[in-house]
This record gives sequence, structure tokens and C-alpha cells, in this order.
Amino acid sequence: MSGTLLVTRPKYDDTTHYLFYWAQEIINLAREKGIKVLDLDIERANKNEFESMVAKMRPSFIFLNGHGDADRITGVDDETLIQAGKNEEVIKNKSVYALSCSSAKELGPASIDAGANAYLGYNDVFIFSYESDKLSKPLNDKTAELFLGPSNQLMVSILKGHTAKESYDRSQKCFLQNIQKLVTSESSDASLIPYLLWDKMHQVCLGNKNAVL
Repeated sequence: MSGTLLVTRPKYDDTTHYLFYWAQEIINLAREKGIKVLDLDIERANKNEFESMVAKMRPSFIFLNGHGDADRITGVDDETLIQAGKNEEVIKNKSVYALSCSSAKELGPASIDAGANAYLGYNDVFIFSYESDKLSKPLNDKTAELFLGPSNQLMVSILKGHTAKESYDRSQKCFLQNIQKLVTSESSDASLIPYLLWDKMHQVCLGNKNAVL
């Protein structure tokens, strides 16, 4: 498979720490499939480097990990990378998956209006729980996996050549499977069901449903 994937991975608090390591699985899979990966990790996840890399390398797909708001998504130390009404044209002709809170509410539609191909993300807060004693090994955190597994499934499907809508559907199915697993469980993890339902309900696929990497 050809194509170029750009990934942003800030790492400065517990949330971005987890997303940093879970995104590494996507990077590994992309490289296994021969896809060129542009990894803007830690301090490199800043606005100047992001805009420069998008302009020079022209990635076909962008995977954004970080905090967000309705009109923006951020990188290192909450620095705004893309903001509606400011620079959403930077992702013109690109497809995006934003693993962040709320950015698909305003930034997503603004990006599509500005010429983005597809925008996948969440139109309200993205919630995930984690086990504090797993901070040193976030990939071993089974609680976080309930949330980040379905989230990663979207990118896994994109990397396998599926369309934006097909990848969204597979992620939705994975959320549902985890919910159903907890429904039949007698463990305290059943308390996480409302949060998984929330993330599933607020995940959206905007723009070209047939977009591929």
C-alpha cells in the first residue's frame, strides 16, 4: 500500500501519555504495510512543524492525538494546531481522524467546507478511563483498552484499505462489542458502560465517506 500518514503525538500529561503509546501501535502497523509515517512526537507536535510538514510532505491521511475543543485541536502543551476560522485550510484535500475532545463539532464541518476530504472524530468530549498503576505500561491497561481499542480500530481499518465510513462502522462495532461484554459481566467495569456509549454516540464521520488512505 502506498500513501503517507502524518501522526501528532504530544506527551505532557496523563491523557496525552496514554494516546502517545496507543498511537505507536498504529505507527507500527502503518510501517509494516509500507506506508510512510511522519511522526510528530512530543515537542515536534507544534503548530509550525505541523503546518510545515503538511505543506512539504502532503500526507494523504492525518491522525491527530491530543486535547481539543469544539473549534480546535492542540499539540504539545495545548498549543493550537488547527482552529476553525484560523487555519483549517491547512488540511484541504486531506483526510483526518482526530482523537480529541469535541473537535468534530465545529472544526470538522469547517474543515470540510474548506476542502478537507474527510474528518472523523468526536463532536463532544472523548472519555476514557485508565488504571493509575498502569501509567508506566499503558498498553497493558485493560480498562483503557475498552476505550482506546475501538478508537484505534478506526485507524487499523484505514490502514487495511477500508473507506472512512467502513472504518467508522468497524470502530462503532468494536465499541458495541465492548459494551455488550460489560453488560454480561459481573465486575465493577460495568460502571464504564455509559462512558463507552457516550463515545460511540459522539463519534462521527464527516465529508467523503469513500475516502481512503
